Amino acid sequence: MRLLLPVTSLMLLLMLTSCTGNHGPNVEQEILTDASGVLNIPNVSGSPNERTPDIPKSTDKSNMSATTAAAQMPEAKPADFAFSVRFGITGKHEINTFDGTVTKDLVLKGTAKAELVLTDSEMADIYARMRTINIYRELELEPLRKNCAKTPFDEEHWQIRMDGAQFSFDWDDEACEITKDAKQLKELRSYIFELVNTKQAYLELPEAAGGYD
Repeated sequence: MRLLLPVTSLMLLLMLTSCTGNHGPNVEQEILTDASGVLNIPNVSGSPNERTPDIPKSTDKSNMSATTAAAQMPEAKPADFAFSVRFGITGKHEINTFDGTVTKDLVLKGTAKAELVLTDSEMADIYARMRTINIYRELELEPLRKNCAKTPFDEEHWQIRMDGAQFSFDWDDEACEITKDAKQLKELRSYIFELVNTKQAYLELPEAAGGYD
């Protein structure tokens, strides 16, 4: 009797433990609601059911900085800076630093060309004035109002190179008025033409004959 009692107690304890393991979910398998109100549904396979956290959308500030930087010309004049501008009625006058020439419209006599040399200081000054306009931005050159259509009219055509990029700008006053940006380009071209008028090679070109009605 003394031997059977411990054995019986041991068997009873084993049975109770087995029954407890087979009935009802444990704490990890219960359906819980966290503080955010999201249900954490138990994984019946036995592996943990992990909830993926929400990832907030981020703003790519590097692209914004690149765009901002691209809208401003470099402070120092790039080594490859060069330009040409055709202007006047019919646009036959030309100042061209790509090939170092200036072309004069002689009207009835055609055109005449001479060598043009602008000093480094003059080119740096022109670049500084161009930077004030900031040609890296999109210039507004088309007038909103077109009050008339005059003939003849002045026109201006720019080709500019810097830092390996090419820029083109065109405007005219056929509509009897020009935009603020066109005025700035015209003032810059007038300043450059004043420099050219001091060069001996340009002064030696023939005089124009006739005019435009």
